[in-house]
Amino acid sequence: MSVREVLRMGDVRLLQRAEPITNFGSRELQNLLADMRDTMLALDGVGLAAPQIGIQLRVVIFEVSKNPRYPDAEAVPQTVLINPILTPLSDAME
Repeated sequence: MSVREVLRMGDVRLLQRAEPITNFGSRELQNLLADMRDTMLALDGVGLAAPQIGIQLRVVIFEVSKNPRYPDAEAVPQTVLINPILTPLSDAME
C-alpha cells in the first residue's frame, strides 16, 4: 500500500483520544493495516499505533524479526491489536 508520515512527539494530534473500531471486515481497515505495516517496516520499526500516523482509531501493529536496531530481541510474529484495553498492573509510576 503506502508509507504514511509519522507524527512526532509534541504533535497535539497524539493527545487526542482514539475511537474504537466497529467495522472489522471493512476494506478501509484492511488498507489501514497494510499502510501501518508498510510504514513500520519502512522506518525499521517494530510497532506502530494508528494515532501515530494521524488516524484516531484504536489499532496497534507490531512485529519483531531480524532487525539490526534490536539484535537481541526474540522474534514476534506480526500481531494486530484492535480496540486494546491497557490495564495497569499496579499503581506504581516510573
